[in-house]
Amino acid sequence: MDPFTIVAFGDSLTYGYGVLDQIAFPACIKKDFPKWRVINKGVNGDTTREALERLEKDVLVFHPQIITIFFGSNDCSLLEGYYRPLIEYEKNLRSITELVLSFRHEKNFNNGAILPIFITPPPVVDTDFFPFTTSDRVQLYAESMKKIAAEYHCPVVDFFSALWAKKQEAYEDFFQYDGIHLSNAGYALLYPMIREMLENHTKK
Repeated sequence: MDPFTIVAFGDSLTYGYGVLDQIAFPACIKKDFPKWRVINKGVNGDTTREALERLEKDVLVFHPQIITIFFGSNDCSLLEGYYRPLIEYEKNLRSITELVLSFRHEKNFNNGAILPIFITPPPVVDTDFFPFTTSDRVQLYAESMKKIAAEYHCPVVDFFSALWAKKQEAYEDFFQYDGIHLSNAGYALLYPMIREMLENHTKK
């Protein structure tokens, strides 16, 4: 498998807030694909508005072949300073996607275009930050991301659905104390889905 540059673009769930560095999924990618250049550009508290503003300097400047796009948890939060209406979320995601797809790299991969891989925002423990953040509202943003990924024919890791399916199990174990950020178990559920997607799209 050829070495790639991959940028993990997102918020605190990409950054790895509250867990050891090696637990967050960008570090797991680096461990499993040691020849790859893996750049973690997750920023705590970011929404798609800030993401669009920093896309050039934090992502495109590295000339990546692959980008993971993992936003929505903050966009859907009603906490002051975070909330982005669904219509803005979709507009920002489309702008990010179009800019990414218009950028070219020099490797013989994906016809010279960057491959964006979307990751839907996960549900939450509704009791912790209710009514500011609820799984019902996160789901609206997750479904919008899936819709936009389909519009641009981009792969999507549907983490929302995978985690929501665990609702009847030890659901809270997948989260840290705040019911929003992922625990070690949460990342252990997410990463194999990302790894499978990477393997499927980079194998020859």
